[in-house]
Amino acid sequence: MRTTLILVLLSVSSGWSLAQNQSSAFVVSPFAAVTNAGSDYVTLPEPTPTRSILPEDIEQDSIQMLRFSTNGFVVRFTYTEAGAKKMLAFRREHAGHEVVIHVGSFERRYTIAPLEVKPAGWTEEGYLKHRGDKVFGVSEDEAKKIVDGLKQK
Repeated sequence: MRTTLILVLLSVSSGWSLAQNQSSAFVVSPFAAVTNAGSDYVTLPEPTPTRSILPEDIEQDSIQMLRFSTNGFVVRFTYTEAGAKKMLAFRREHAGHEVVIHVGSFERRYTIAPLEVKPAGWTEEGYLKHRGDKVFGVSEDEAKKIVDGLKQK
């Protein structure tokens, strides 16, 4: 709390001194940059691609929550054919990029491996036959959120 108060006071005082040093006493924000640029456009970073896994993308009887270490869990499931095709299309489009996976109230950021990096013998046709996937290295609470997000209501 004290740190926050100090930071606020410093930012206000720096804006006050900025206003006193300029010909005009009007200050929009202590964080506003003074430039001679023609526009005030700010370049925002591209939004991170997000893949939502929905209950209708999953074979409901395939959902499993398993403990693999003292505090680590894995949630395994099988996509429907349509769900597997959506996942493959997303992976192809965003290979090598950071993405967000969203399942119910659970979210995780990760980087999809480049298209050149595949396990030996892996093919898209083979994947579409088995369609399995998993989220691993999660806590018990996170695993429960994932299972809840995958289950049809």
